[in-house]
Amino acid sequence: MKAKFAGIQYLGDSGITQTCKEAVIQLIHGGEKIQDVKILTFEEAYSHTHALLLTLKYNIQIVIKGGFASGYEGEAPKGYAFVLNLLRNYTDSINEYIISKSIFERISNSILTVKDLEYINSINPVRPARWYESVYLYKKREHNIFSEFPLIIPMALLDPRLIELALDFDKSPDNAIMGAYRKLESIVKERTGLNNESGVKLFAKAFQGDDSVLYWENLDSGESKGKASLFTSVYMAYRNNRAHQEPRYNVSDDIREFMLINQLFILESEAVLNKIKRMKS
Repeated sequence: MKAKFAGIQYLGDSGITQTCKEAVIQLIHGGEKIQDVKILTFEEAYSHTHALLLTLKYNIQIVIKGGFASGYEGEAPKGYAFVLNLLRNYTDSINEYIISKSIFERISNSILTVKDLEYINSINPVRPARWYESVYLYKKREHNIFSEFPLIIPMALLDPRLIELALDFDKSPDNAIMGAYRKLESIVKERTGLNNESGVKLFAKAFQGDDSVLYWENLDSGESKGKASLFTSVYMAYRNNRAHQEPRYNVSDDIREFMLINQLFILESEAVLNKIKRMKS
């Protein structure tokens, strides 16, 4: 009787730790909800090789191939420790299961059968749990478990007027950031008519004081002053320095600055024309 293959997805490459690490990172970074982790272990004489069977939302299952190991020093054990520390932030359901060499080989070849999955679900987990030993191994060597995540702009949080600049961000962060500053000034000038002002002076007249051209409704004076001062503070702390310096090529700082400007765009969109100014005009 012909074996029925399991309809699951395989990620990573057997024996290549980095691709398996990246597969786990991409799943989490993409917002997948990991509900259960089964460590599938093939035991050899002096070391253990590990694959992962992840259960996501809607009971979708994904196999991360056997790029991890334990029982010796090297990249594969370090990668194993890394993913365990990462995954334990998202689920309390992590267990290890011993599987045969034949099942492990079918994982490597992306041909697990329905019978294989039924077997894995029927066996008892390793007790006492030993994967914790690898967790502590990682903690001795690393600090920020999220430091290897991709450095990208969260597009869903952007003001729509910044989307075009964000799409070219990876090519030239400095151009995108300076373009965002220029766009913001142009928008505020057009809304306020303060065409002879720029930078800090423009935003001070546009948002600060009781006779500001733009303001936020239903805010107490302290909150309103705080929001208004953000415009001038960001320009003094970041924009002016950037305009007179060579690009620094620090992607982390560039993304943070771009998101700061994004917040200014959002605040500008929420501001309305001052009624006193409107009546005078």
